[in-house]
Amino acid sequence: MGASRRVSIKDVARHAGVSWKTVSNVVNERPVVREETRDRVLRAIQELGYVPNHVGRDLRGGPTRTIALVVPALQNPYFARLAERMQVAARERGYTVSVEVSLGIAETERAHVRGLTARPVDAVIISPTALDPAELLVPGGPRVVLLGEMLPAAPEVSHVAIDNVASAADVVRLLVGHGRRRLLFLGAEGSLRSTGTDRLAGFRAATRFAGLDADPELTRTVRAWTREDGYHEMLAVLEAGIWVDAVVAGNDLLALGALAALQERGLAVPEQIAVVGWDDIPEAAWACPSLTSVAPDLDALIAAALDAALAASGPQAGAETVIEHQLIRRGSTPSGT
Repeated sequence: MGASRRVSIKDVARHAGVSWKTVSNVVNERPVVREETRDRVLRAIQELGYVPNHVGRDLRGGPTRTIALVVPALQNPYFARLAERMQVAARERGYTVSVEVSLGIAETERAHVRGLTARPVDAVIISPTALDPAELLVPGGPRVVLLGEMLPAAPEVSHVAIDNVASAADVVRLLVGHGRRRLLFLGAEGSLRSTGTDRLAGFRAATRFAGLDADPELTRTVRAWTREDGYHEMLAVLEAGIWVDAVVAGNDLLALGALAALQERGLAVPEQIAVVGWDDIPEAAWACPSLTSVAPDLDALIAAALDAALAASGPQAGAETVIEHQLIRRGSTPSGT
């Protein structure tokens, strides 16, 4: 059996010497199959690595009109809002979105890009956090659209994101324009190219251009992009006596955590320390002070991702769509031009 083709219910039936209806009865646990036959079918399923699917889809090989959206978590309001609005946009095109949460587990992300899930889909739109880059392109698997992240070993996979380098430069220009000289980047990631590494690259390039010192103490790694990690890392910076006058956080959750730590220590925002994040989650507008944030054009991002996922022909190999962004200025940065 070639690795590039998904094992079908007919393959299992041939291997076990039974009809596909018998395999269906075993998979659906219907009490109409003799024990000996059931054992033979189950052995065939195990030996072939068959992932049970809807029988009609297996036989027809036709479209499911379903797209899988695979995100690391729904506790992040950005992904929750993305999932909700993608459901609406896909429905207008006659498609259903199956929202899948990977929890950053490599095996879960791998199963989706390989098409080895119980329910078949026409395409997978994924924001991966744990996959090896080489695993994104699978011969014979579903069409994959990469959302937000860019992993360098998969240039054939369509990619939709904002320009993270340019948006980071926009943030630095805003802060430097208000006289800030000690900018902390909160949320550095590993060596693989990703949202975080691109934002850090833009931050470093813009601070160099502004003539600021490249102090390694001003780049901070976190375990995860959460409020808690932003809070604890900001406290660690303050307790270490590292002086900063602005915080550029990898996303709004980190920024909100940092904001809480600064307020707890009695530091005035933005008078003493300015704070900026990314994603423009609803909470950003309701924080105190409200949070300046880089806002992606979410409707354009969703439309581009669906276009790539539902392209009529060809995988649109290597297609990369850059979505517009806007820097929404609020109370956590100085006012004025």
